[in-house]
Amino acid sequence: MSENPDNAQLINELDRTKTDAWEELRSVGEEMTVEDRNVVWTNGGNEQSLSYPAYSERINKATSLLYTIGAITPLYNWGRNGLPEYSPSMELSVADAIRAATYIVRSERFGDGAIARAAKIGLLDSILYSLIKWYDME
Repeated sequence: MSENPDNAQLINELDRTKTDAWEELRSVGEEMTVEDRNVVWTNGGNEQSLSYPAYSERINKATSLLYTIGAITPLYNWGRNGLPEYSPSMELSVADAIRAATYIVRSERFGDGAIARAAKIGLLDSILYSLIKWYDME
């Protein structure tokens, strides 16, 4: 595994043959609502339990589809390389969208809320937009 794969290596991980998944990802992105982005934290009704994010069906579906299309990749060492630079005023390159998707989804496993933060600041939308834009242009 490369320490920090180049853009072409990351883009080569995307599976264009999963056309149904790409179209479903487009729909999920287009249908994302303010309610989806404002993730609610819950303790599942157990006051002694720690709270965790209760993601909407759309966010859960988007996460699953990111795996299906190859946007979550073991090639990117998210723990060492971190989250790519992002601001709401910028558009992510497709390679940075893959890096960001890998980072937020993998880091969620080690601490709840990475996906919630990405949804709140617009990063999740930017990831979906960049990936779909790339798919449409190829």
